[in-house]
Amino acid sequence: MSEEIQYLNDELEGITKEIEKGIKELEKKKKIKPDAKSDKILHLQDRIQRAKDIYSNFRVELRDVLKEKGRIAYTEWEEKGHAHHKNINKFTKDVETLQMKMEEEEAKAKAAGTYVKDKNDINTWGGKEVIGEAKKVQEQSGASLSRTQQLVESCETIGTETNINLRKQTEQMKTTNADIVGVDERLNRADKLVRQIARRLATDKIIVCLLLILILGIVGVIVAKSTNLIG
Repeated sequence: MSEEIQYLNDELEGITKEIEKGIKELEKKKKIKPDAKSDKILHLQDRIQRAKDIYSNFRVELRDVLKEKGRIAYTEWEEKGHAHHKNINKFTKDVETLQMKMEEEEAKAKAAGTYVKDKNDINTWGGKEVIGEAKKVQEQSGASLSRTQQLVESCETIGTETNINLRKQTEQMKTTNADIVGVDERLNRADKLVRQIARRLATDKIIVCLLLILILGIVGVIVAKSTNLIG
């Protein structure tokens, strides 16, 4: 889990440096063609959207860090997340400012009659049109990411429910196993009792046999004496 959130953090840091460099270049280069400026702004907005997407994944992983690593690790990563979020908001405002300046320049060009736009040629579009088209693509990407995030959350819910069910089944199996052990113990006790009864019966049979032999001996003696007397 730490490796995953570390990877997202590194990616955010890399995009942050890239966006900062792009904004500084646009702010320094005053003499730049409108179409080139529009392309650069479009690229920056695309990278900002990418940073937002990565930050959303960062927040998802952050919840797992809290569960698996504890509050201390969570706090450390949360602070880094706040810094990334702050940078993203700043970049968004900076690019919006650059876009407004570009639109003002286009308005001045239109007023001077030097601006020509062809609806079929993107190179002649104004910054507003280009940015508008870019926003449509970004909104579609954002909607797709939102659906993906919902799917991930749904999978997490299903996984949690499955884990709970598995725990219940494990407890049931433990209970069943305990019952089986108890039955086995009772069967062993019953087997011992049966053996004891069998030994007692065998002993009783021996005693009965001895008694019969003794009785027969006594009867034999009596008969023998009676015969002698008669003789």
